[in-house]
Formats: sequence, C-alpha cells, structure tokens
Amino acid sequence: MTKQGIVALGVLLLVGASHAAERVLNPYRDVDWGTVTYVHSFSHQHATHSRLQTLRDMGYEHLPISNYYPSEPLYPLPEDFRKANPDVLGAPNAEQHSTTDSPIHFNAIGNYYTTGYGETPRVQRDRSPIAHVFRGLHVFDPAREPWRGIYRLDLRFDAAANSGEASVRLTVEGARQASYKDFSEPADGGIVRDRVLTLASARSMTFKATAPEIRVQIVFDPAVTRITQFRLMQGTYRPWRDTFRAALDGSARDAEGRPIEGLMFPEGGGITINHPGESVTRLAEYLDFDPRVLGIEVWNQHEMFGGQTLEKAATMPFYTLWDEVLRTGRRCFGFFVKDHCIFGRGRNVLLMPPGGDTATRERQALQAYRNGRFFGLLGAMTGGADGKPTMPYDQSNFRFTRLALRREADKPVSLDVSVDGADTQRRPNTQIRFITDQGVACVVDGNSGSFILPRSADGRVACRYVRVEAFAYPNTHSGGQTLTPAAFTALNVFQIARLHDVRGDSGVVYMDGKDGTPLGIVDMLFSQPIQFGFGICDL
Repeated sequence: MTKQGIVALGVLLLVGASHAAERVLNPYRDVDWGTVTYVHSFSHQHATHSRLQTLRDMGYEHLPISNYYPSEPLYPLPEDFRKANPDVLGAPNAEQHSTTDSPIHFNAIGNYYTTGYGETPRVQRDRSPIAHVFRGLHVFDPAREPWRGIYRLDLRFDAAANSGEASVRLTVEGARQASYKDFSEPADGGIVRDRVLTLASARSMTFKATAPEIRVQIVFDPAVTRITQFRLMQGTYRPWRDTFRAALDGSARDAEGRPIEGLMFPEGGGITINHPGESVTRLAEYLDFDPRVLGIEVWNQHEMFGGQTLEKAATMPFYTLWDEVLRTGRRCFGFFVKDHCIFGRGRNVLLMPPGGDTATRERQALQAYRNGRFFGLLGAMTGGADGKPTMPYDQSNFRFTRLALRREADKPVSLDVSVDGADTQRRPNTQIRFITDQGVACVVDGNSGSFILPRSADGRVACRYVRVEAFAYPNTHSGGQTLTPAAFTALNVFQIARLHDVRGDSGVVYMDGKDGTPLGIVDMLFSQPIQFGFGICDL
C-alpha cells in the first residue's frame, strides 16, 4: 500500500465485506446536492491584470492565476479588481518548469512557491545594434542555491522578406554559458563574444551569472534579419522532487517576510501535472511522491485531449493516460484547463457549501481541489454568425446534480447520477456514460441514470473505478446534419468536442490553422473517479 492508498481520509470509507474491508474512495461522499453551490474555477490559467475582469465576466468566481517568468502567485488579487468584484475568490498559484531531471510543468494551486525571473525588454527590434542590461540578478554560487544564478537567454530571429540567410553576432557580459542541468561550462569556458548565430544555431542558451547585471548586445543587418524574440528568463533549475517539496512543505520567505514556499492551507490545494507527456511509470513516480500531488490535465485547450497536431490529438493521449493511471489503482484527479488561451474551453467546477465570507470560501475552494469535489466542464462555445467567439465563450450551467453511491447491507451497489442546466433550446438531448477500467460500461440517454456495480465471485466490486461523462447536445450539426442518439453514442470525446456548425478564429485552438477552429456545440461534463480496491497493481 503506497501513500496513494491512504490519501484523503475524509473521503476514504471502509465498509464490511465477506473477507476483508472494502475500500471506497468517493470524492463526492460529503456533497449535499440539495444545497451545493457551483463555483467555476481554473487550475492552470495565464493572465495579466488587464485580463482579470474578462475572466470574471466569463463566469469564473475562483481565479487562482498561474503565470511564469517569473513563477509568482498573483495573490491577493489587485485591490481595485476586488473592490469591483467583491464576490471573487483567489488563491496563490504559479506554473513551475525547467527542472533538471524531468520535462514536467506543474501548477502548485493554493501555495506560495515563487521561482524564476522574466524580462522582455522594450527595444527597437528593427535597429542594430540592440543593447540591453538585465539588472537585479542573482550571482551564481555553487555552494548556496546555485539554481538561482542560472538564466536562459531566449533569442529568436528569422529572415527578413526577400533576404538571404539570417544571422546575428551575440555578445554577453556578466555571465558564462553553462548547462542548466549540472551547471557545467563548455570547454571554451562559456565566454560569448561576437558569436555568430544562424537559423541553424541553438538560439536559446543558458548562462550562469557572474555579476548582478548581464549585458547583451545583438548586431545584425535589418535588411536580412528580423528579431522576433529577445528576453531573459529563468525556471526552477532543480530536481523535480526538490521543487515538489518546496511547493508543498517549504517555509522560505522573501526579504519583506512574505512566504515564497509552502501551502496556504495545510488541508487545501496541491500539485497538478500540466499537459502530461510522460509515461504511466513516470507519472506514477509523481503521484506516489506525496498524496498532495492531485492528478493530471485531461484537457488543455492548446492540445485538446492531448497532441500538438490534429492527427496526434485524435488519439487523445491525455485522456487515455488518465484511465491508464486509474487502472493502476492510484488516485488521480482530472483537470480541464485553458492554459494561455482566454476564450477556449476548459473549466473546473468546484462543489462548495453555500454562504461564508471570502476567507472561508477561499479555504473551501482549495479543500474542494484537495478532495476532488469538482468536475470538469467543456462548455459549448458561443459564437456569432461570422464564426467569431463571443463572450462569455464557454460558460454553461450544465452540471451534475447528483453523483451518489447507493448502498444495500452497507455495501455500494450502484452509482446514481443526474444532470441539469442544459440549454434545452440549443441542446435538448442528454447522454450519460459510465466509464470503468474496462472502458465504457453503460450508456444512458436522458438526464439521470444508474450504473449497477459489477461484482466478482467473492462479492467484491469487480471494477477498480467508475467515472461519469455527461453531454448535452443538439439535434443537428455541421449546418443541419442529423445527430441521433445512436450516432452520438458512436462518437468518442475528441469527436464530440469538435462537433460544430461553424468554424471560428483559429486562435481558439492553434493547431487548426487557416481553416479555423470548430466552435464546439456540445456541453461536456467529466466527473472525478470513484475508486474501489485494495492497493496498487503492478505497472
């Protein structure tokens, strides 16, 4: 039994069985469906101050913004914004990246972990030379937090119109080139002076600062070369286990005494694995590290259910990975996010008790994340006749109104589900799917349904988990093609997410390119798993 087998004691229930205690992990056990409030939130959303009101106008009540460069919580939310929106809730959060031993990006929702540096100078990119001094840096110290003195220079350029081969000459003073993984310098000592870079060169380089200022000069021919990116950035540059521990249990403070590590509340929030691209074995390492590592993103607007091309996205790697992890017996919540996109799809809907002041509700929101008392929502996109997405974009009232285990003789016998809130004019049809470790186990057309839990010969529940998907959909799609219940049942979630009548601005999903993005016309819900069993199976 690993840590994952004893997580979330508030939702772990032991019921009598014929030979042993039967463990049930039900995140919805304590939800009072008669009084519950639905709070739209996100676990991974980049946004500037100017975007906060847009997000609030989209129906978000809980706004734990997660930026990077630097990875610094935007909490508390700006005072003027809070005054204009007194009901808004916040939480410290940031996206962490660039560990030395993993490609992982993760969010630490509800914690103060602060790392990195970021500056994009305002320079005239069409004039040579470009010169800039980056100030206030940490000098590399191999004996004391060496990662704080490592920086990444991101310099990108391409050929100007009708020009030949683009190139620049780069000089860096106050720093030496080095590896961010082990801080070693190249054989030439890492001095960069009048170094010629071409389009074939590596144009993102890491440096160790030898002074609190780094001076950068870029010389080029504007008739031949166009500078497209110039910035100095910084990640964690530490092993992932160290970053996880700092996020969850760190106690460091800045010079003003403000926390820059650790959780806001010990019983709330945790780590989410962003756009997961690694194996089940590696994800198991992250999840087993600490029960406060909560789960993975199943939907990310930029990659949908996974994949940076449509061909790859159609295989739904994030979505299938979720079930692969769950089949190991590990607890793994699913998160649905927009990431950098503002008007795309993807929300986490928190299930919270009514009432309470702002401080109380901020705490309850993080507790909901910790215990899995939320579900994912991909709302139908709102768009005009011209295909342009319009406010509030993907806001929807479609929701679960019941997710409850029914018991007989103190044993769970079925999962009862109901939904409500669909736009019955635009989406009059509803379908509920029950998914187990064996795949889609039951499909019900309508607003409610029950799934009878299968049992083995010894009386135990014969599936490791059950989770629920629900859909509200129209009678037609693609400008009038009939969409029958039978036809809808044959579609997977990727295909459902792309049902549309019009194509819109391609910025909604970048991979669609010039053809435009299908503006989804189906509301989609995804519950967290209810799990049954006795431990972890072998990978």
